[in-house]
Amino acid sequence: MIKNVFIVIVFQFLLMMSLKSSAQDIIWLHYFNRYKLSYKFSIDSDIGYREYISEGNRGQLRSGLRYDINDKMYVRGGVMFVGGTQVRRETRWYQDFVLNTKVNAFTLTQRTRFEQQLFEGSDKAKVRLRYNASVKYSSPYGFLTLGVEPFIPLNDSHLYIGSYRTYVGVTRRAYKNTFVTLEYINERIRKRNEHTSIIPTHLIRIKVSHVINPLKIGPLFGRNK
Repeated sequence: MIKNVFIVIVFQFLLMMSLKSSAQDIIWLHYFNRYKLSYKFSIDSDIGYREYISEGNRGQLRSGLRYDINDKMYVRGGVMFVGGTQVRRETRWYQDFVLNTKVNAFTLTQRTRFEQQLFEGSDKAKVRLRYNASVKYSSPYGFLTLGVEPFIPLNDSHLYIGSYRTYVGVTRRAYKNTFVTLEYINERIRKRNEHTSIIPTHLIRIKVSHVINPLKIGPLFGRNK
């Protein structure tokens, strides 16, 4: 099964590259690191690079503090920096809440994130809400994921979905606390007064997720028994 999913993702990428359209095609390399300070606290960081085929690039660096409420829920807040030839320089503050619900071999993950975007040359922040819902299936061959994520501007006089993503991916354990994900993402952007989306963006993301084990730094951060 997992081989078939990989084939579908690769075929989709080759197909979109071969079509003569004005859609954007992007390769996205992404590294995630979770540095566990204790049972409850950790530092979540990531660094990403996007290559816009024949057009330019975009880089990002993000880090924040995470607190695990329990085994199913956690909250997190931090800051992200964005730059590159395809985007304006940006400082982005974020706060999110994540809930995981497991049913047999399936896990439903819901992430609600608020973002405040400060762009270079502008003193007005853009505020938006991102809601990410995904279903992960645990198979003998790895984790298969299907998800959606709408982006909703909040400091606009009219409420609308500015953009949204749909994605499918396959995740395999590479080594101990390290996982590798191959993912296809389709992103569409909508203008405020238009009901139809403009040119879509196709992304192939290769993601590496790494967890560093907790440090023992005292009873304050210990697990309650």
